[in-house]
Amino acid sequence: MPNNDLRDWRISEIATRLTGDVPAAYPGGPSHKAGTAVYLATIAKHEEYNTLGFVTPSPIALALDIACKSSLEAERLRTSIPLEDAVTPWGQGKAVPKDDLPQLYDFFECAMSAVTFSFQSLESFANWVIGRRIKGSFPVQRRDQIVELAPHELERNLSTEEKLAQVLPKVFGLPTPKGKKVWQGFKKLKHMRDSTIHLKSFDVAARQLDERSLFFEFLNSRTTDFPKLALEVIEYFYAKEDKPRWAKEFRALMCTGSH
Repeated sequence: MPNNDLRDWRISEIATRLTGDVPAAYPGGPSHKAGTAVYLATIAKHEEYNTLGFVTPSPIALALDIACKSSLEAERLRTSIPLEDAVTPWGQGKAVPKDDLPQLYDFFECAMSAVTFSFQSLESFANWVIGRRIKGSFPVQRRDQIVELAPHELERNLSTEEKLAQVLPKVFGLPTPKGKKVWQGFKKLKHMRDSTIHLKSFDVAARQLDERSLFFEFLNSRTTDFPKLALEVIEYFYAKEDKPRWAKEFRALMCTGSH
């Protein structure tokens, strides 16, 4: 499907296409030709404009886009952070000059955004699949028993990890990703995201020389890997079917460096 028909890769999925011409509902109103794409739309009452509407975006795509843009900015900032020789209690080393802390802190902010929204894309993806594909109660393992949960209960009560490991594999007819290489990437992403969102004192500053704080981990990670890891988890579930348009478009954008 051509991009000029879709306008923006972050649009939510096309609901359908018109099979026949649709005439204007009132004089001067809009009319549509057969084949025109019908999108999911959001519309609500507005005090000034009567109603306000827009084509609904994919929250998964929005999160991936934020993560990708943030990671690219983080990598750009990384190259502007100078290091100078420093003497420490453990001998010679390197340090970021105090005058250059603004670049360093800007880098940390972008890294935090990149990892947070990369994981957010997986949370949104899991809930999107559950909301679209599960219609009745669904059995899941909770601690030492099997319980039946409605779709809205699955979204609310299960962790993202449980959804990806238990629910989505059954929905897509695939083995669980747990234990596979893609799951290692997910666990790394989850660890970095959890450390960012639920920041503890030891994440801010390590107490021992051989310990690594969250900020140290950011400096020693390629932040562009965060959205890539998220996309790889999403793509795992489409081994037997065509990937959503936004997933294919995002993969193409990453490969061509168009962001």
